[in-house]
Amino acid sequence: MCGISGFTSNPQNFKENIINMTRSMQARGPDAEGIYFNEEIVLGHRRLSILDLNERSNQPMTDLDTELTLVFNGEIYNFEIIKKELINNFNCSFKTLSDTEVIIKSYKYWKEKCFEKFDGMFSIAIWDHKNKELILARDRFGEKPLFYYYFFDEGKKQISFASDLQALSKGPKFNYKLSKTSILSYFKNNFVEGERTFYENCKQLAPGKILIFKENQETIKKYFNLSDYFLDQEKYQKYEERAFGEILSKVIKSRMISDVNLGVFMSGGIDSTLISYFAKKNDQHVQSFTLGFEEESYDESKKAKEISQLLGIDNKTFFLNNNHLLDIEKVVLSYDQPMGDTSIIPFFFLSKFSRSYAKVCLSGDGADELFFGYDTYLASYLYKIFCKGNLENFFSVAYNLVKFIPDNKKKINIIFMIKKFLSAFKIKNRDIYIHKFWRSIFESEQLNKILNKNILISEDNILFDINLTNNNAKNNLFDFENFLQNDILVKTDRGSMANSLEVRSPFLSIEILEYIKNLHPNERFSLFPRKKILKNQLLNIIPKKLIYQKKRGFNAPVSYWMQSIFYDIFMDNLKTEKSKEFFNICEVEKILINHKKNEKDDGNILFNIFCFLIWINKTKYTI
Repeated sequence: MCGISGFTSNPQNFKENIINMTRSMQARGPDAEGIYFNEEIVLGHRRLSILDLNERSNQPMTDLDTELTLVFNGEIYNFEIIKKELINNFNCSFKTLSDTEVIIKSYKYWKEKCFEKFDGMFSIAIWDHKNKELILARDRFGEKPLFYYYFFDEGKKQISFASDLQALSKGPKFNYKLSKTSILSYFKNNFVEGERTFYENCKQLAPGKILIFKENQETIKKYFNLSDYFLDQEKYQKYEERAFGEILSKVIKSRMISDVNLGVFMSGGIDSTLISYFAKKNDQHVQSFTLGFEEESYDESKKAKEISQLLGIDNKTFFLNNNHLLDIEKVVLSYDQPMGDTSIIPFFFLSKFSRSYAKVCLSGDGADELFFGYDTYLASYLYKIFCKGNLENFFSVAYNLVKFIPDNKKKINIIFMIKKFLSAFKIKNRDIYIHKFWRSIFESEQLNKILNKNILISEDNILFDINLTNNNAKNNLFDFENFLQNDILVKTDRGSMANSLEVRSPFLSIEILEYIKNLHPNERFSLFPRKKILKNQLLNIIPKKLIYQKKRGFNAPVSYWMQSIFYDIFMDNLKTEKSKEFFNICEVEKILINHKKNEKDDGNILFNIFCFLIWINKTKYTI
């Protein structure tokens, strides 16, 4: 895992930029630093050594035979297979044992088609010396980030790119103007949707796309279309338990190729248990890592340790306490731009703890989207049924009765779920993709109260642009393209890379996607039990009571923390001149005080504001 950066243009005009860009990514790659430049291109790289630890695999890597120079962030899990194909078909010779050199050779012979061959996570930048063009590419699912913007130098359009926004902001002629569209998207969703960023003129390359910059002009192409794997097929295959188990075992084994220590994130849930089981079969010495909370309803360490013992895996647990939470500003800022998902806190500290034992960890990201694991799928299913019964008036009355019942601050908040479900029937525009509503943070009325008028803009073409595009898509496709890519995978990349840890997600495999593509949706979606395919794999491995337990998620007890350790930090960040540019301070303060008095549980709303406050008070920007 690494960090990449660079830009086109004469480097003499921007001597310090590439140095600052590259060194700001030290946590992404603490093991080595490299810079390449000529009169047309500048490329920077920070390396976290995982495969072929020898310095011969350092980057930027220039291959004289192919006339290509490359910087690369990620892992290509099937690189050995591709390497054999290159040797057999083209008589290629290799000087290293790394996947980096395989990428260079692949591009020489297959050009843009090579990205379709890669099973992995990656952001790649290739400079073609012969054709004088820059090729940027990102993996299918969006596991590895790639940001870019355009600028003008000596009257010509140029491009700058990097693995994170902090590095990119140190590039030539960066524009710090904030995007009001992105700000509103953040408050509605907890994250910025799509290809946008918090900066108006900066974008991220979408997953499965290639950007080619040649003769001061860009061309963007799509080499992978996720919707192809979720549309109804003409023919379906019968689910075979053994076939799926064999595929999953093979995929996990491929994700364990490493020249450094490797472990597994263990929550005690189905996904992490299944990964741990197959990981143990491949490596008897694999360890599991768990994060525990002092708040009992949130703590899953006992369950994780029990399952680890059943699987014969050594489990290491880290307990999060208030002293760790004093570093909250460091945690928030490590995510590059505001992220309101409460799980960013435990994930950051779990990554930090795991890094003291391993350099690579396996994670269960993607399983809930593939196999309908979230409660939101059940909510959407029931909502569709009730809408057919014309029961809107009944649910409206029911909502008015329950809205005054106080929420509790436990991890599984049934009262909150009921209120959220009933409030959905108040939505007048049924064309709005209801599945998104379950994850929404603020309603428009609330935003109108807390945000200043100069920040608010029309929602008509902003909040539901992605929804309307995917209006007929299945809910799990929507979650893949929205929640997974913009929240889960961002959290995973930023939280782990801030601690120099590589995280691999076996469920995000093209082989698994190919397998489930032809399954009937009813095979993957079942109300009772949910995630049946995954649970069936564990029936003869762990007790049924541990398999059929309630899904709990990886959220954090921020409602408690907002009443205690975060309260003063929140107030300090709220009472600044920068905060006044965005917020009606009195309204925000009222929400915080009422929450502290237990008059209402607004923990998630307050955490959303909290992360934004920290970011604007510590970050350079213009409005």
